[in-house]
Amino acid sequence: MNSAKRSRVRVSLRTLVLASAVVLSGCLQSTEPQPSLLQLNGSWNYSGFQSGPVPETLSGTLTISSASGTSFQGQLHLQAINSQTGTPRLLDGLVSGTASSSSVVDFDANVESTPRRHVGQIVADTITGTWIGSSPDGTMSSGTFRVERETR
Repeated sequence: MNSAKRSRVRVSLRTLVLASAVVLSGCLQSTEPQPSLLQLNGSWNYSGFQSGPVPETLSGTLTISSASGTSFQGQLHLQAINSQTGTPRLLDGLVSGTASSSSVVDFDANVESTPRRHVGQIVADTITGTWIGSSPDGTMSSGTFRVERETR
């Protein structure tokens, strides 16, 4: 076997070994849900304010029903009261998000077919922050929120 052919065989063998290692390492990673790192599961009392386009006071419950690692899912049930007319409306939707090791929570609540992105800081059993949303017609809404863990 000449040296050029041996060199090609070595390169092919190295490529095969590297590709096999990559495939095997992917198989070794678990697809099972990981333990929650932040213990967010449970019910949280939600209060907030929508500053625009129509000022509304928000109150209700955020329920985190499942968590894995730093990801979580749940539901948000709110009553929004128009600050000018007093007219109430109900907002319900699914929630999905993540929490970082620096205690920052980032989640989307999909209410009225409108995702509202919430970003807040966890301190003890309270999360405070801001949210922003955009409706299908392009109307932007924003506000503040505070959630406190319900006592067990």
